Amino acid sequence: MGSFSILTLEGDNDTWSLTVFGPTRDTPLKAMRNPAVFDRVVAACPRQAHWLDGRPITDVLPMAGVLDCYRRLVVDGEPVVTGFAVVGDAWACTNPSAGRGLSVGLAQAQLLRRAVACCLHDPAAPARVYDERTEAVVSPFYWSQVRMDRARAAEMDAIRRGVPPAPPDPLTNRLQSAAMYDADVYRALLEIVTCLALPRDVLSRPAVREGLQRYGDAPPLPSPGPDRARLLDLLTA
Repeated sequence: MGSFSILTLEGDNDTWSLTVFGPTRDTPLKAMRNPAVFDRVVAACPRQAHWLDGRPITDVLPMAGVLDCYRRLVVDGEPVVTGFAVVGDAWACTNPSAGRGLSVGLAQAQLLRRAVACCLHDPAAPARVYDERTEAVVSPFYWSQVRMDRARAAEMDAIRRGVPPAPPDPLTNRLQSAAMYDADVYRALLEIVTCLALPRDVLSRPAVREGLQRYGDAPPLPSPGPDRARLLDLLTA
């Protein structure tokens, strides 16, 4: 949505959530703490406006100060502590809008179980094995998310300042464009988002390569919504 993004999520018991987010430095967005302003902005987004139907069960809940965090307890191949492991958000966290925290935590819990099961005879061995497997299996998702978040933050900031944003990563752009037209590429993109497969794995698949070749250069389908000038009007009306 240009200088802001919308996240819509279904919940259980006939509930759902709407999240509007942007850079902390974008001061005008803070007006959306007012439910009337929040509703006005969402109502101006045709594909998301219907999520306003229903009865709100909370006020607008602001959240700020989200920082990337990454920890390792093994330095130069040796654990700095034994009998202790960090899993999920205690290990690393990124922009929560990606929804990867649960996937990462479950993956790490399995890695930790295997590390303890195979190496409990040596107090330091589980820590080393867990760290090695985390770096190989889970860390790529963290660093991929950090890159995507920083690129999107820079894009939102450029739009806010009225300057052309930097060109997107060519491969990521082709993958996202093709996913809008090709079912195999779309499913592959979902696997990446949900931490089931790394980009290098899905990009090696013949069906995905074929989809990228056919649709990778197609124009992305825009998501209709207010431009920056209209957004500011909605925030101050």
